[in-house]
Amino acid sequence: MKLRKILNLPREHGAWAMLYVPFVLGVLTAGGVTPAALLLLASASAMFISRESLLAWWRARARGRESGSAGRLLATWLGLAALFGAPLIVVYHLWLLIPLALVGTALLAINGKQALELEDRSIRSEVLAISAMTLTAPAAYYVIRGVWDQTAFWLWGLSVLFFSSSVFYIKLRILNLNRRRQERRRQVWQHCALYHGFLLAALLTLAVTGRLHLFTVIAFAPVMARTFLTLIRPPAQVNLKRAGLLELAWSLVFLVFTTLTFRPV
Repeated sequence: MKLRKILNLPREHGAWAMLYVPFVLGVLTAGGVTPAALLLLASASAMFISRESLLAWWRARARGRESGSAGRLLATWLGLAALFGAPLIVVYHLWLLIPLALVGTALLAINGKQALELEDRSIRSEVLAISAMTLTAPAAYYVIRGVWDQTAFWLWGLSVLFFSSSVFYIKLRILNLNRRRQERRRQVWQHCALYHGFLLAALLTLAVTGRLHLFTVIAFAPVMARTFLTLIRPPAQVNLKRAGLLELAWSLVFLVFTTLTFRPV
């Protein structure tokens, strides 16, 4: 039996990037790795992994079935999250992590409920999940700097906007192949165009007014370009593996240039 199945690890490769790229962004912006940051990484990872076991346990309970190993795995992962997270409060006195953790847990719980109701693939649900996972950016920044300032909010907001782009884009790519769902394709096309049009206008405005560095626009440039090209000229086919690898590459571009935005060399 594969290790992923034994430990009930998340299957979506993109979700791992949504958790770890913002974390690295927070670390690089704050100035480097610390023992407290490593504890945060371990705790956040365990909490993230526990979601799969939570969904399995939740579905079993809702259907009146035995949850099998899901309940034990859920307790294990949550226990590890608490074990690694407790020193951040007790030893390092990073009290603001408590409301941050509560917000993240609430967002994931809402997303889990939507998954139970088979609504986890909606745009709203996926953006909620992204909003929870990308909290690793401000959390890492706060844990290393020991202060909560405007930069922490920028790191979170930009991370949410960046990874939400992939939600609209991937849905557009997939629905472009389904000629029988014309109305749904039209709706997704419109939502994708509106989102990225608003995003481009907002980024340019922030750069022109000096609120953010031009590096921020560069950080988003690849995902903006790939989206507008697809909106104008949809490809005849989609290779999901290749698309996933490209999304990972664009996330690294985002990581580098967003770091330069807040920590210029």
